[in-house]
Amino acid sequence: MVGPMRPARRARRSNRVMAVAAVALTVALVAGCDPASPAPGPGGASGAGDGTATPTELRTVPPGFLECSDDPDPKELQLADVDLATATWSTPPDFEVVTSYHEDNPVETIESTWYAEPTSPPLPTLNVLNVLNVVLYSGLDWGDVADDCGRVPLSAIETRLADYREQIDAEPLTDASMTTVAGLPALEQDIGLASYDYHGYWLFAETQLLHVYCQWTSGNRDVIEAGCGPLVDSVQVG
Repeated sequence: MVGPMRPARRARRSNRVMAVAAVALTVALVAGCDPASPAPGPGGASGAGDGTATPTELRTVPPGFLECSDDPDPKELQLADVDLATATWSTPPDFEVVTSYHEDNPVETIESTWYAEPTSPPLPTLNVLNVLNVVLYSGLDWGDVADDCGRVPLSAIETRLADYREQIDAEPLTDASMTTVAGLPALEQDIGLASYDYHGYWLFAETQLLHVYCQWTSGNRDVIEAGCGPLVDSVQVG
């Protein structure tokens, strides 16, 4: 997913793609949906001729005013109803922020990037792919697959992530599973590429994607994962 900012390096070791090979449709979602709009208050249609309300008359509630179910379909993903650009996080102990990386193959429009390398123990300089990453993407368009409650079928998520994966020739090392990032529903999975592997988290909103991932080269997973958990736990949104 990322590459050091040097000429003629890693044509494909780019962008921690949202590679989720097979997001199982049986994965259970963990969040419900807020109402798209409050239901109308009490009252009815006007009475005949006297301008008074008719309490016994039933009202027809427009579909857009119906409340979202508190029992989401396990075959759907609840999109984050918040501006992911407000996300903040903390640099884990024994890591330092660096600016020598970039996303080689962005899968959507990049809004911001952040990278941190381990300092204790320091890794050999040749292992330039051992890094923590946070990338904010924008420009996502779910079309008509997202409903009024901001839910998207997992099959649509699977298709999108398969497209991302194909761009960097990545493969899944574990099954995708539901988790939370900043208290919001997210996906979690280990991904393998030719030069490195990574543990990725994908938090989707209507037009944004926050991708948090921790990548390592052979033999350096423990060093990177020591900072991965604290990084993810520190993420706050809104």
